[in-house]
Amino acid sequence: MRQWFVLVALILSGCAGGGENSPKKTETPLLPPITGELESARAVQIAPPSISRMWQYSIKKMVAENAHVEKGDLVVAFDDKPVRERLIEKKAELSQARSELSNTVNKEEQKARDNTLAIEEKRAAYNKAKERAEIIDYSLSKNERMKSAIDFKIAANDLEEVKALADLHRQSSALKVSLAKRKIERLESETGQLQAEVEKLSVKAPIAGLVQYIPNWNGEKPSEGESVRFGQPVVLISDLSQMRLRATADEVDKAHLKLGEPVDVVIDGAQARTFRGTVTELGSVVRDRARGDRRRVIDLLVGLEQTTAGGLKPGMTASVNFPSADGGEAVASVEKDR
Repeated sequence: MRQWFVLVALILSGCAGGGENSPKKTETPLLPPITGELESARAVQIAPPSISRMWQYSIKKMVAENAHVEKGDLVVAFDDKPVRERLIEKKAELSQARSELSNTVNKEEQKARDNTLAIEEKRAAYNKAKERAEIIDYSLSKNERMKSAIDFKIAANDLEEVKALADLHRQSSALKVSLAKRKIERLESETGQLQAEVEKLSVKAPIAGLVQYIPNWNGEKPSEGESVRFGQPVVLISDLSQMRLRATADEVDKAHLKLGEPVDVVIDGAQARTFRGTVTELGSVVRDRARGDRRRVIDLLVGLEQTTAGGLKPGMTASVNFPSADGGEAVASVEKDR
């Protein structure tokens, strides 16, 4: 019996020793949490258009925030009263210029007819004087023959003079008509420009997508009746079918991130949803996380696939599952503020 107990003790001892010498399973460390949020890969900011002599724009109408618009839908209408007033004045100038052109043409045509009549009269006088000068009548005194020759020369000079005046009037008329036409062309161009500016103040959606209001530097969102400065964006239109995640990772984790790496993106919320994604961009420049925060980070973008299911919009937070080194998945939480 004692030998039996000794044998059992030896067996147990051997098992214990074998456990100490067996290799331990190692685990792949997870990536640390990173910060980021969803945004559209195809988004357009709407700001007041460039209008001559305008720096402040009053918002007359805006589409509701979080509404979905189609391409060509009205998004923001700015007050066009100042431009319309200038357009009315310019149209009045254009109408007056057209009347002036019509009057100028009529006057110059009448002047041309008068010149033609004057030339015919002088030509008749010239022909008559010529016939008298060419007649050889020795019954006439020498003085009468000299007078006929002088009258012919005067008639010839008069004819050349009215011809020259007619040519001068013709050139002057062409210049006056040309200037009147150029004035009309300029006013037509200015009128067309003002008309186009009136249309530009009703801003249409260049793409289809979700509408979000853009706060100003003070964090206040725009509203109807409010005035904004030129260049200040008021609306963001985001194409929800092309969503992506913008995030920052610590510099020390850069070596663990790969361009084109597949990931799972879990949208935060009461009912979490998972989308497939791919790392599409990795920042090549290391920067400070924020002003006053000297931690070094890099930027990265994760493109999402199949985001047409709805419910996503820019600004939402998510969680990203990165593949681990051993082929599994490591979870990195994407939060609004770390």
